[in-house]
Amino acid sequence: MKPIYFRRAIRNRCPRCGEGPVLENIFKRHDRCSNCNFEYSREDGFFIGGIPISYGLISMLWIVPLLLIWMLGWISMDWLLGLCFGGAIALPFLSYAYCQCLWLGLYFVFAYNEMPNSSSHRLDSSSVD
Repeated sequence: MKPIYFRRAIRNRCPRCGEGPVLENIFKRHDRCSNCNFEYSREDGFFIGGIPISYGLISMLWIVPLLLIWMLGWISMDWLLGLCFGGAIALPFLSYAYCQCLWLGLYFVFAYNEMPNSSSHRLDSSSVD
């Protein structure tokens, strides 16, 4: 287990080199690292793993606090439902690209043996015939 890959992903950095950004903006992910040329895309359907991460983050950081605020009596049930439904519609769109970044880092925490060696990759990409 190598948690360094996840720490890099939290900071929106390449899991391999820790330098290049994974996300171009809040909605779009780069295809490759600008520093080490590491390809972020894996097989088809790989980034579906970002969906449960998005669900977990939205539940922990939006739904649970709203329920606590409601239970303390600070907002009415109408406001609670409106904010919950509004967040359920808007937040997945706003967080999905970042959750793809987190999923990429989390994947390599446990599958670190699949991380290509950066030195051999640079040699392969720099050699020209």
